[in-house]
Amino acid sequence: WGSASEEEEDHFRSARRLVRATRESLYAAIDACRRPDACLSHIGHAIGRVATHYGYQSVEKYRGHGICHEFHCAPFVKHYPNHDRLPLVPGMIFTIEPMLVMGRHHCVEWESDGWTVVTVDNSLAAQFEHTILIQEPGVVEIL
Repeated sequence: WGSASEEEEDHFRSARRLVRATRESLYAAIDACRRPDACLSHIGHAIGRVATHYGYQSVEKYRGHGICHEFHCAPFVKHYPNHDRLPLVPGMIFTIEPMLVMGRHHCVEWESDGWTVVTVDNSLAAQFEHTILIQEPGVVEIL
């Protein structure tokens, strides 16, 4: 099989760094939900801080969502700094799904399947997701 070139090794290191940052942003967002005064904007700010620290952008087109009688319902969770001051209250169930990119945050879906997402500038992207339940103020369960 041979070994990877230095350029390929650099690409692999960059991709692993992006994946690590995206996972870190997910858990920073979950930790933000553990604040007794937590609200939706804390989630986006936590993800934004991690993305900025690593020099990445967060995709703004897609959001987390509530889970209820309908699969995609309010609250809609922005993964970037915002001013959505909706308090997190016991019983809320929603997803946090940050997608960080190495280039610009603009994405499109492939027309062929209407589902696969790619960055407009062909830069690498990584995405993680958890569904959480707010049990009581400051207490979060990952479902």
